[in-house]
Amino acid sequence: MKIAILAVVALMFLPGCACLHLRPGDSTVTQIAKIAARVPVAVLTLGISELWHQQERIMSSWLGHTESELVAFWGPPGAVINGAFGRRALVYTENRMYTSPGYATSTSTGSGYGQVYGNAIYVQGQAQSFTTYTPPQTYQWRVWRAFVVDSTGGVINYAWSGL
Repeated sequence: MKIAILAVVALMFLPGCACLHLRPGDSTVTQIAKIAARVPVAVLTLGISELWHQQERIMSSWLGHTESELVAFWGPPGAVINGAFGRRALVYTENRMYTSPGYATSTSTGSGYGQVYGNAIYVQGQAQSFTTYTPPQTYQWRVWRAFVVDSTGGVINYAWSGL
């Protein structure tokens, strides 16, 4: 069991998260090792690795379905690429965008002193404040999903890029 865990941990640094994806043929020991290795990876990547695994599960779930089921769920593809032996690739693309909120950071410094003369207190001081504003930033990227359909209309493969 220790060897399986060490092997999975060692492999995770070579090809990335793909080696930690649970597969139907994995033994129980391998599945446990992969799950144990995914926890620190998820923490280190702030959960991005789990989004990768989630997308991989979504894509692989379409294997064996028909083209008509795929189109009924995903809608018409943006492009269809004809290949050899009656195969076709249905390609879906999407432009995504995220805008981070703007924020202001203020730094204040000051000094003061006071003196007592008889029954009176004299206080003098100064303060300065600096505010820096960072405006919202917009990030854009394109994602794509492609499904390969064989001559009988069954989904036999897939590829994807972008979360």
